[in-house]
Formats: sequence, C-alpha cells, structure tokens
Amino acid sequence: MFDKNNTQQIVEHEEYLEDGKVFLYSRSGIFYARVYKGEGTRKYIHRSLKTRNLADARKRAVKFHYEIEFRKDEDLPLQQTTLNDVIDEYVKLRQLQYDRAQLDKVNTSRQEQTSIYMLRQIKRVVKFWREYCGKKAVDKIDNAVLKDYVTWRKDYYHRMDAKERPKNSRLNPADKTIEWEVTLAKTLLKFADERGYRGRIALPTWRFKSEKRIVRPAFTAPEMAKIYKHFRTWIRAVPVEDAERRWNREMLRDYVNILAKSGMRVGEANNLLESDVIEFVDDLGRTNYQFNVKGKTGSRVVIPKVVARDFIQRVQQRNKTQPYYRGKVRVKRKTEKKDLWFFRMLDGNQVITLIDQFQAFLKEVGIEKNRYGEVYTLYSLRHFYAVRMLQKNVPVWDIARNMGTSVQNIEMYYGRSATPTVKATVLGG
Repeated sequence: MFDKNNTQQIVEHEEYLEDGKVFLYSRSGIFYARVYKGEGTRKYIHRSLKTRNLADARKRAVKFHYEIEFRKDEDLPLQQTTLNDVIDEYVKLRQLQYDRAQLDKVNTSRQEQTSIYMLRQIKRVVKFWREYCGKKAVDKIDNAVLKDYVTWRKDYYHRMDAKERPKNSRLNPADKTIEWEVTLAKTLLKFADERGYRGRIALPTWRFKSEKRIVRPAFTAPEMAKIYKHFRTWIRAVPVEDAERRWNREMLRDYVNILAKSGMRVGEANNLLESDVIEFVDDLGRTNYQFNVKGKTGSRVVIPKVVARDFIQRVQQRNKTQPYYRGKVRVKRKTEKKDLWFFRMLDGNQVITLIDQFQAFLKEVGIEKNRYGEVYTLYSLRHFYAVRMLQKNVPVWDIARNMGTSVQNIEMYYGRSATPTVKATVLGG
C-alpha cells in the first residue's frame, strides 16, 4: 500500500495474540481483530477496534476474544443482536399479522391478531426504546436498564425544545403510559429470548407498577341531557346543502348517544362493520340490537340499552342513502374490507377519531370539564354508562361482561362514583 502524499509504502501491522486465537491486523492505519467461530466451521468474525494505537488495539482484541468465548459458553449468538434488530423483527411480524387479516375474506373483523390501533401504538412506543437503548445488545438489557428507563422517559420532553415537541405529546407521561411502555419492552425481550438472542441469560423480572390510577371523569345526568338537547340546535345550524358538515354532525350525535348507552370503547365503535350490528327481540318483546365487537380484551357481544335503538336505526338509514358523491370535497376511496363500516365518513371511509369535533362541540355547550377541572373526552361516555348502570342496581358482573372489563376494574374505576347512590337506595329500603 502507498501513501498518496509521498508515495511511500505503508507497512500494515499483523500479529497473532492469545496463542494464535486472535489475529490483529490494520488497514489504512485502523486496527481490526479476527477470531475463529469454531464448531467445525472455517468462518471468522471480524471487528473494527476503532483505534490507531497498537497498545490499545492489543487490549481490545484480547477483550473481543474473551467476549466471543463467553458468548459460546452461554449459547448466545456470536454476533450480538441489538434491541433495534429485535424491534425491526417484532414490528415486521405484527405488521404481517395485520396485513394477512386484511386479506382474509371471512369474518375479517374478528380474526385480526393485531389491530390497526395496536400496531400504531407499538410503532409509536418503540421509538422511545430505540432512542433509549436501541443500539444495546439485547442480552445486556436487564432489570437496571428497564428501571432507569422510567427516569429517562419522564425527562424526555423536558429535555426537548418546546417547538420540537409533538403536537399532542404530554410533558409529564402518566404512570399508566410508562407501565404500558415497560410492558412492551418486556414483550420484546421475551420475543428475543424465544429466538435464542439472549442465550441462557434470564429475562428481567422488574416491572413498573402505576401508583396513580387515572379515572376519567364521567358526565352527570344533567350534563348529558344538556348535550342531547344542544345537538338539535348544533345540527340545524348547518344548511342541508353543506353535505359533509351536516353528515359529520349527525353522525357525531348518533355516535355519542350509542356510546353513552352501550359502554363500548371508542376503538371498538370505530371498528364496527354493518354486519356486526344484529337486530333481535328481547324477552319483553322489544326490538333491540347487539354489537359483535373486537377490542383489546378480545371478541364479545355488547347489548346497548333499548333507548339506543332509534339512534342505531338512524345510522343504518343514513348509510343506506349515502351519496358517495364526486363533488369538490372528496371521492370514495377503495376499502380493504368486504363489508361497510357502521360509523363512516361521507365518502365511506372508516372513522379514525372524532375527539376534536366532540371537544369543539363540548366547548360550544360549555361542558369541557367537570367541577374538579378534569377534561371530558369520548371515553367519558363509557364512564357515564358504567356509573348509570351501577346506580340502577344492575349486577356488577353483568356490567363488566358487557363492557369487556373485570369486576375489579368496575369497582376500582367507577364504584366510587356510584356507590353512595347505590347504598342510599338500599339503605332507604
């Protein structure tokens, strides 16, 4: 090899260390080490030592050799797998599960192993783990690494310039948020362990337990009455000619009423297909409907209160007369579903979120927060349903089953709002 400046030959360094088990050499002045993989192969592992100093190179080469020997003893992959590698493989698998479900022509809405909402959540959260320790070998992630994540995560947005923070980010993440993020990390580590990327290294056992349980506020009965009444004025304020705005406001009215009278989760409602809404007659001879939903707790049947019937039929009737117009606003796009969405936009596409429109409506009504300053959201409708059902003395296990949650959660999250009324009713005879 020759130096380009003075055309003198540069002699590269080569030597064997540790009784010939490590070959140390240089290329363009940078030192590298090569060790034998063993196990009857003629393959080698090369690593850049990232130094031009011979003494440092020798130390790093020997360290590299013993690291490979350790990995052999522990049945670890000889070439380290980083957390980023695991994340790539895991996200790819979950994406494949979702994509396959979209291609399935039979009962698609109930055969997904990974919903679009879960997939989005995973992709959002792994960004934090990539930044925190994505380049770290997955077998080096232990209890201490998981525990230190909590402090790192709580300071994450504080370290960021206010202008760079995402629009909807929370400066101080809720304990429940961090608990979910740590749980995802442990899922990734288990995924890596099943594929042999951690060898015989035990999985971390540390878990973050939320100390604060956030109970979203539930609307009171007078507040809901005010909301129902204002919908009429709010819808009439839009001329019939303004098809899209009129459609959106009428849909939100029915959406709010059905959620408040069924206890469905927002994601479950957004994912409903028309074929998931089934009419039946109850033992009292009343016409009602059942919703076949798929949520985070799996598939179940949701029975709304009978008074929701008119709103359900209104949605069905509006969907039948949907114009699918090709006007100036937009045209209907192709859908991968063989069926039509129950709650859908004017162009036939799935509802992604109505939270912004709902909160703008609440602002107009003057009911944005409860008396404790807690902000109302669409999930407050689910809480309203639970509290009202408890107040009507409906058995808690029936409520839990209909809402797709546990009796413990009903008592923990909603019981404090309903218990005084329930007890007063019982005590009053």
